[in-house]
Amino acid sequence: MKERILLIICALGILTTSCSDFLDSKSQDEVIPKTTKDFSELLLGSGYPSPINSHPLALTGYMDDDVDSDLRNSMAGSDLAKGVFPVFTWQSDAERYEGSIMSPELASTPYYLMYERIKGCNAVLDYIDEAIGTQQEINHIKAEALSVRALLYFWLVNLYGEPYTENPQAAGVPLKLSSSVEEVSVPRVTVERVYERILDDLTEAADLFGTESRVTTDFRINRPTVEILLSRVYLYTGKWKEAVESATEAIRIGGKLADLTAIEKNGAFACVRYSSPEVTWMYGGEGMGFYVENGLNMAKELEEGYGANDRRVDLYYAYDELRGHYYLQKTGTSASGDLGDAPKQAIRLSEAYLNRAEAYVLWDNKVTEALKDLNELRRNRIEGYSDVSISDPVLLLEEIRKERRLELAREGHRWLDLRRYGMPSIKHTWLPGEGLTLQTFVLKAKDPMYTLPLPESVLGVNPALTQNASANTPERKAE
Repeated sequence: MKERILLIICALGILTTSCSDFLDSKSQDEVIPKTTKDFSELLLGSGYPSPINSHPLALTGYMDDDVDSDLRNSMAGSDLAKGVFPVFTWQSDAERYEGSIMSPELASTPYYLMYERIKGCNAVLDYIDEAIGTQQEINHIKAEALSVRALLYFWLVNLYGEPYTENPQAAGVPLKLSSSVEEVSVPRVTVERVYERILDDLTEAADLFGTESRVTTDFRINRPTVEILLSRVYLYTGKWKEAVESATEAIRIGGKLADLTAIEKNGAFACVRYSSPEVTWMYGGEGMGFYVENGLNMAKELEEGYGANDRRVDLYYAYDELRGHYYLQKTGTSASGDLGDAPKQAIRLSEAYLNRAEAYVLWDNKVTEALKDLNELRRNRIEGYSDVSISDPVLLLEEIRKERRLELAREGHRWLDLRRYGMPSIKHTWLPGEGLTLQTFVLKAKDPMYTLPLPESVLGVNPALTQNASANTPERKAE
């Protein structure tokens, strides 16, 4: 067993990524995980999303309708702005630029980075049953690995597979479920099959976690988070009843909504911190802020969606008066307050309320129940809020989805939501340089670029893969 696991560790390259002391030992024998503690550290270092990389969906923050050109920004036409142009205008060769957006340090595509993390999860799952430790410890580590693997596959299939709501039988992504390195050619399975695997992993993880409630002592995934993820996946696949049940369980055990109306103006607050009662899990690296260097800013539609008394405006964002620019404050910190290599993203209980509200309406026009969730969230976000009463399910669904956009902005949801809403048309304005004519680029309804091309580098090493239609779309020009 020692020799096999050592080979796996070397193949994964985890010796440079783990934060565990046991992987830093000089003796070769000491790098071989034996105990449950060893495997736990192995998973943290090579399976969990890395805190030194950007969010796996970072590039979608340049593609959705929450971002647009900042015409007040002198960075228009700069080299930095030009660097995001292919992604911002949905060019078919955008995948060439994924690396620089995703992780300037590693220059790797989201596809590559997520499969590397899946390898880490698989290595733990393959050998954890033989580890030295209690059965409870083994079950807990297994639950973590299954949960993280499921989330990674969820992100992958939503980048490189067609939306489940459009064509569940379309090509998804390869399912790699073991740490063996013999296989080179692994074909894509259907989108539906990937989702089935995701649900299998999350369901098993929930069972293995048992009765665990919210955990705020570490950065490890836990059962409340798994229940939120289950409600999300059920929502994406049209399983409304199950989405309601999982969201309800998450709310029961996951904490409570943070009352933003009780926080002073300019008060110390970070929604991505365990001190927030609604954060169930912190993970990964930098998110999808609005960066002045790229000449981009918050889209007017998003900005105007927040009302005058909405506390999310001053607590989720900071405004630069000089540049007229918004900066995102949804950034995590470590317990000591240092940003460092601490996880900077979070899954929050507010998503469970939104998932449940939407599922209630779509399940059986359960307007009363959905309204209760919508009003509960808004009461904790808007000063002086008075409950709304909406009897039309269609109008209520619109309000819930509007609230989802406002609440979860720049957290990796919007692009994926647009896909499952039917892939509507989007417009981005682009200023090539100061004094030049403003250009408009259009992503048409159900455009092939709603499903990203597979990276060419991946196609070269896996001949079993087939490319997406978006790779063959012509250059997108201004209208």
